[in-house]
Amino acid sequence: MAVRSLDTPLEIDGDPDATEMIRVWLAHDDVHVSLLLGMWADAEDCDVDERDAWGNLLADVAQHIANGMAQSHGWDKQQTLARIKQGFLENMEYKEGKVTGGYVG
Repeated sequence: MAVRSLDTPLEIDGDPDATEMIRVWLAHDDVHVSLLLGMWADAEDCDVDERDAWGNLLADVAQHIANGMAQSHGWDKQQTLARIKQGFLENMEYKEGKVTGGYVG
């Protein structure tokens, strides 16, 4: 079976500072994640807390999912965001301490 990969957004073309921050795969009945941690902390001219930046990034991803679902399925964006938020909060509590994996620096 071939790995199904997504295309990169056309909007990043021509930006020498474009940076991939997260990849997520579903494989072997589990979620597998690769993250670029430390980008904000390592930036010379950035005083953003890395934790806040990831919260912002995840909120942006949720907005993109809601927009995509509205376009592809006709679902209401606000209802979709509410479901995503509910699922996020429930799973944050349920999965606390259960997600494994190591950090490769």
